Amino acid sequence: MTNTTLRLTIDDEAAAYAREQGGVLTIRPSPRHGCCGGRVDLATVDTEPPGEAETYTDDERQGLTAYVHRSFVTLNDAPLHVGLDQLLGWKSLYVEGASSQM
Repeated sequence: MTNTTLRLTIDDEAAAYAREQGGVLTIRPSPRHGCCGGRVDLATVDTEPPGEAETYTDDERQGLTAYVHRSFVTLNDAPLHVGLDQLLGWKSLYVEGASSQM
């Protein structure tokens, strides 16, 4: 399912890196638990397609297929931004802008 209203920006360097890795970006939830209970799912990004594609929406951007977990898509007031950290020869994608309470 393609979502044209998805608020997602991808830095050019991050898009180029993801294209080199196969042309896929997946933004998925990563649970974090509080010391006194509670849970929040923070957005993480990688270059592997999702295992359960039905829980993601997809969008074509900058020569990539971007999969975003539906819990983040419903947060229309919180745009997502994907960037690339670089240090010497090491590169790592990051995502900013959303957490989800599932």
